Amino acid sequence: MGCALAISIAAIVAVILVVIAAQQISNAVRTGESHNSVIGSIYVGDWQQVNNSDNVIQILPNGSANCKIVNGMTHYSITSGQATFDKQTKRLAIKFFFVGPSWHVDEPPHQTTDGVVMKLDGHTFRKFRSYSSPSGTGSPGVSI
Repeated sequence: MGCALAISIAAIVAVILVVIAAQQISNAVRTGESHNSVIGSIYVGDWQQVNNSDNVIQILPNGSANCKIVNGMTHYSITSGQATFDKQTKRLAIKFFFVGPSWHVDEPPHQTTDGVVMKLDGHTFRKFRSYSSPSGTGSPGVSI
């Protein structure tokens, strides 16, 4: 009886995960997310949170992304993720198979006397490395 119950619970969880994944894929196709919300060139570069140097975001010209974010009890370390920006909600996200952080862009990247900065969820990030536009050759830049 216990084994049958465990198998039933596992099947239900598997179905729920498949439905969630299908919904995410459907939303991406319907909204054109896979093509239209590719990250803009102003976001490309390596960014470090001003008040917490451990928090780093790397967005490459081809849209691939890495990040290391610690926010309270939540820790994200994403490598080989995909960066997207939703123009309607003004959300920047770095996801690896639907998992990863997202932020509201309070202030898009802009030049200040201290360099290029952006504000995500109230936290200021400063660009410390830029990348040239993609040439279609070679592998992406450094990993974090």
